[in-house]
Amino acid sequence: METEPGDSTTSKRYAAPEDWPEFQHVIVRLYVDENKTLEEVRLYMEENYDFIATISMYKRQLASWNAFKNLRFDEVLQILRLRRQREALHDKGSVFYVRDRKVESDSLSIYISRNPSLYAKLESGAEPHSDAIRDVSCHTPASPETPSDSPELPENATENARKDMAGPAIDLHEDLKRFQRAYLSQGFESGTWVRSGASYWSAKGRHGPSELLKSLLDRCMTAALSVGRQVEPVAILHALDAPFSLLIRVFRNPPPETIPRILCIAARLELLGRGDIQGIMLQFCADLARALYGRDHNFANFWQTFLAIPATERYRAIEVVLTQCVCEFEEHLGAGHSLSAEVYLLYFDVIERQKDPKTQAESIAHRLTKVDDQSIDFPVLAMLKLEYALATCKQEIAEGQLNKADDVLSQLDSTFLPPKDDSFRCVWLGYVRWMKGDIAAAETAYKNSIQAAKLTGSRDCICEALFQLERFYLCRSESLKAEGVRAERLDVLRKLEPVLWTDHQDASRGHEKETETGPMVTIFHIGSGATSDTWTPSASKTMIEHHEFCKDIY
Repeated sequence: METEPGDSTTSKRYAAPEDWPEFQHVIVRLYVDENKTLEEVRLYMEENYDFIATISMYKRQLASWNAFKNLRFDEVLQILRLRRQREALHDKGSVFYVRDRKVESDSLSIYISRNPSLYAKLESGAEPHSDAIRDVSCHTPASPETPSDSPELPENATENARKDMAGPAIDLHEDLKRFQRAYLSQGFESGTWVRSGASYWSAKGRHGPSELLKSLLDRCMTAALSVGRQVEPVAILHALDAPFSLLIRVFRNPPPETIPRILCIAARLELLGRGDIQGIMLQFCADLARALYGRDHNFANFWQTFLAIPATERYRAIEVVLTQCVCEFEEHLGAGHSLSAEVYLLYFDVIERQKDPKTQAESIAHRLTKVDDQSIDFPVLAMLKLEYALATCKQEIAEGQLNKADDVLSQLDSTFLPPKDDSFRCVWLGYVRWMKGDIAAAETAYKNSIQAAKLTGSRDCICEALFQLERFYLCRSESLKAEGVRAERLDVLRKLEPVLWTDHQDASRGHEKETETGPMVTIFHIGSGATSDTWTPSASKTMIEHHEFCKDIY
């Protein structure tokens, strides 16, 4: 053992290079076979073997042992090559193994959906790395019939063995997809959701439930982001009270994209490390769906099944469901429909956004080829173009082309861009100009982000825009300005009780029906007896007030 470099004060003795071989089989078993996290492996080894090492040390050593539990690009490329070769020779199924571990079709499908360039590499005849060719093997599945010379198996033994090998999470993923598919088919075919031109909405509430759902989930994100931003815990709980109570209204008349939209926020919460808020939200969804629709309804079964998935598997389950959502909405509505594009954007936010900027841009560019500029809703088309511009901007930043990155965002036509997304664009523009050294222009862009956020009528958007300006001032060591913005942000947070939205359908018809008052905002004031992390729906009293847009809000 040796002390960790740069740590002269600790008495811990860290593992030396010669110490690792003795424990290789234990570490690999824990990390790969038992699917433990590196932190769990570290704690186990420290408690049971007095073997002390940092996470980065474990990462380096596992890589040197070629002990990976996730698929890698060249390995999947080799799998695709082998599958193509076998399909050309004979029409038999194939079971693939990487380093003697079976590759589940579920995991393979997710990886391929996240890496569309695999097929381009395959078509070009690219050779995988020699390590991948060595590590990937393929076998023909055993016949379902038991050979006559084999010992007779007990009843259900084959099925039980398959379940043990695949793991319970895989079966739950299949149940999720089945319930979701049945729920969407029922909604589209029964008339629960009504189509009108380029729009689809709830039969009883037009765009209202959809817009309310967006606002409620924005509030959940505001609460999650407020953790660590000098906000009192009681204020965060207070911020969550309203959206969870109002989720009842949404679930009584759920819009078509309810499942993918909630799961997108659940994924964001996990990435932020706010599993506590995610867990409360998912539990509330499951309880609410069961109370409103009964235990046998597909909507209720979906949320109950999702809640049964272990927390460590939930992000993967979200990827599975969102990937299927894109396919399901395209099947029912067509790839060029506005709602299909919105669902794709939710999928993009969770899956594609985690990839490199070039891959992001390619994914968006491919999606844009599927839409018709004349039939798709302009705000949805504008959001697709914004995502493409952001991905291109990130590429230019990575290449040091800051002027080009600035041009990509500043020259984007934001005429039809929703104010919330325009606020996001201004934040990125401020960041680029800050990197360029144009401090005055950067400050202006951050302030423009706040103005755009105020046009949404949402305090949640305003909080985020104010935080970005506050952070800009702090990094510039302008503490007095930062303190002023922080005071304004905390004041907005204290007024987070109302949840509001505007019906974009009404707003978009302003050209047909001229009014001086503009679109209307619906504000819900919530009174609740909640005293803990549990919200009692019956305790909520809803009072609806109509106000002119942005009047009497701040």
